[in-house]
Amino acid sequence: MHPSRTPLFLLAPLVAPSVPPAKTRHPPLGCVCPRGAHRFQWVGNLVPEFGISGSSVRILTSPAEFYQVMKSQMKTAKKRITMASLYLGTGVLEQELVDCIEETLHRTDRTDLQVSILLDYTRGSRGKKNSRTMLLPLLRKYPDRVRVSLFHTPNLRGLLRLLAPERFNETIGLQHMKIYLFDDNVILSGANLSDSYFTNRQDRYILLQGCSEMADFFDELVAAVGDVSLQLEPDDTVYVTKPNTVKPPRTE
Repeated sequence: MHPSRTPLFLLAPLVAPSVPPAKTRHPPLGCVCPRGAHRFQWVGNLVPEFGISGSSVRILTSPAEFYQVMKSQMKTAKKRITMASLYLGTGVLEQELVDCIEETLHRTDRTDLQVSILLDYTRGSRGKKNSRTMLLPLLRKYPDRVRVSLFHTPNLRGLLRLLAPERFNETIGLQHMKIYLFDDNVILSGANLSDSYFTNRQDRYILLQGCSEMADFFDELVAAVGDVSLQLEPDDTVYVTKPNTVKPPRTE
């Protein structure tokens, strides 16, 4: 973690007011870049930007390749596995992913590998068997190395939360980031962690390899959203931790 960055800093772009368009910056003399690339340099004035070699970028072309690369990345991770998705499915393929994480945790040193998973609370809690129950064995076996955060939209509260049934309550607001990070490798995608996305539902998958700066940014972003989310406990209860306060009692 960079000491100058805080969760509030990372979340600021999501709530900041719009800014006027920045002026186009032209490349300096002698700059080697694709024709017209300088037209996009204004983006760096609004959001974080990272320089990446083309050789570090790999396009995955099928759901099956996406799934296999995910498994192989999980098996070789040494310091961190960070994932953000709408939900984790409950089928055989999803269980294999959980098993891969468990095997890697078992294989690595007690303090080396840390796992952080961010899902949506409402979607991840749907049904008796759900994302939460899929991840409970990891939490119970490795409580100090696994963190499961469940983002709950602040728009779903009070009487609306009590009356809104499953599925309908998901229309109020969701955590929808898709980030799959293993050490310094990042997969950016629109795919959820669900069997249809591993078999026959085509999406986009970009694997960025050896990009430590970008990996640190997305790791910190997931941590920032996780800090304002509910935390799953090994007994399937959840609690919320407020900054600079003592951990409150757990709630259902």
